Amino acid sequence: MNYKIINKQIFEQAQVRSVSDVQFTEEDVQNGVKLAVSKKDETLALYLIDVDGQKKFDVRWDDSSEVFSGWHSAWDNFTWCLNTVDQEKK
Repeated sequence: MNYKIINKQIFEQAQVRSVSDVQFTEEDVQNGVKLAVSKKDETLALYLIDVDGQKKFDVRWDDSSEVFSGWHSAWDNFTWCLNTVDQEKK
C-alpha cells in the first residue's frame, strides 16, 4: 500500500455510503479533513471538504487541487497520482 489512511472512520464511510452526515469542526470547514496521504510524497493527499454546504472530495498535490463530487472519481484520480509518484520516485 503506497498511501496511509489518516481518518479511517470517514475513509471507510466514503467507500460504502454518503458522507453528507459527517460533522465538520470550524477548522475542518477551513482546511478540509485529510483522509489519506501518499507515503512517498506528503504533498499528495485526499481530503473531504465542504463547498457551500456540500461534501466533496479534493485531491491535492503540490500546489494543485482537483475537486470531485463522488468518491469513485476522487479515488481514481488519487490512485493515478499515487502511481505517478511511484514512477517518479524510482
